[in-house]
Amino acid sequence: LWCTLFVHPEHRRRGRATALLARLAETALLFVGILYLFLQRTKMGKAMRATADNPSLARITGIDTEMVVRWTWVIGAALAAASGVLYGIDAQLRPDMGWSFLLPLFAAVILGGIGNPYGALVGGLVLGIAQQVSTAFLLPTYKPAVAFVIMIILLLFKPQGLFRGTTT
Repeated sequence: LWCTLFVHPEHRRRGRATALLARLAETALLFVGILYLFLQRTKMGKAMRATADNPSLARITGIDTEMVVRWTWVIGAALAAASGVLYGIDAQLRPDMGWSFLLPLFAAVILGGIGNPYGALVGGLVLGIAQQVSTAFLLPTYKPAVAFVIMIILLLFKPQGLFRGTTT
């Protein structure tokens, strides 16, 4: 399987990805697709989008915003747990293994537009690809710096991010 996005360190020179990484990517894409369908096609998903856009207006129209916020936290926690399991399948488990992702995740959210889940997805893909490509020219220890340089450059020209987030 040839792949440039999910390159395992021992296959980096050939550009070959392992079958495990391909399966993990498929699983992640499946979760993204399910989340997209949930947000677009279900009553709860529409209520979540309405609450994210304007909580006061959502409350006035009869949406129980407290329940929506609760379910948003539950779904977010479930997705975070699933992503931790997927990452743990390929990486060595350590108590601090998520800290290296924290700052680039914030950069991805800001890059995509705060309050826009689809923008965050695109921002994460852009930063992930840029970080992987940068390892051909820079040491891998500079990958987080690449994320912030891209974020700063984009914010200089598009302060709202790639996609406009919610404005209140």
